[in-house]
Amino acid sequence: CREIPSSLQKPWRELVLGRVTQDNLEHSHPLIGTLLKLLYTGVTRCIEQLFFVETKSSTAGDATMRWLTQKDSHNEATLATRNNINAVEAMIMTSDEFVSEGISNAELAEAVETELDQSQMLLERAIWCFEQTDNNDLAAKARMHYSSISFRLELQPPNEERDANDCALLEARAAHLMESLIQEGLTFEVLNLFVAVEPFLSVYAKEELERRVIRKLRV
Repeated sequence: CREIPSSLQKPWRELVLGRVTQDNLEHSHPLIGTLLKLLYTGVTRCIEQLFFVETKSSTAGDATMRWLTQKDSHNEATLATRNNINAVEAMIMTSDEFVSEGISNAELAEAVETELDQSQMLLERAIWCFEQTDNNDLAAKARMHYSSISFRLELQPPNEERDANDCALLEARAAHLMESLIQEGLTFEVLNLFVAVEPFLSVYAKEELERRVIRKLRV
C-alpha cells in the first residue's frame, strides 16, 4: 500500500498521459523513480492478476486508470478493466468466509459502544455478505436489525413536536418491530428499541409492553 504524495499527483498524471518523459520527470522529482520501481515490482511479481485499489479519488489515480483502461490507436485490448470493489471481493472470498464476515459485522453492530450510524454501515456490510451466499435467513435477520436501528435513529433528538396521532403511529411501528425482532432472536435490540421509543409511548402502551415483552426478556 503506497500513497502518492500530493506534490507528485500532477507530475505523475503528466507522466502516464505521455506529456513528459520519464528521464526529465525523475530529474526534477526523484521520488517518481522510486514509485515506478515499486510499480514494476508489483507488475512483474504477480502470477495471474494485479489489483489497484484506491480508497479515495486522486489526480494520479484517475490519470493512471484512464491510461490503463483506454484502447490504443490500433483499438487493441486495454491493459486493465475497472471493477466494483464489492465484485473484486466476491471473486476472492469463499462462501464460508462471506458468512463469517457477515456474522462478525452483525455482532459488531450490536455492541453497546457502537454508534447507531456506524451500526447501520456494519449491518449494510453484513447484509451484502449474506446475500453473496444466498443465505436468506441471515440476510433477513440483518435487515430486520437494520430496520430497527433506522427507526431508533429517527427517534434521536432533536425531535419535532409530535401530536397524539404521531405517537400512536410510533407505538404501532415499535410494537410491530419488536414482534419481528423477537421472531429473529434479536432480544437485545428489542430492549434497545424499547428504551428509545419509551418517551413517546402512552402510559397504557408502556405498561403493556413492559408486562408482555420487556419483563420476560430481562429475566
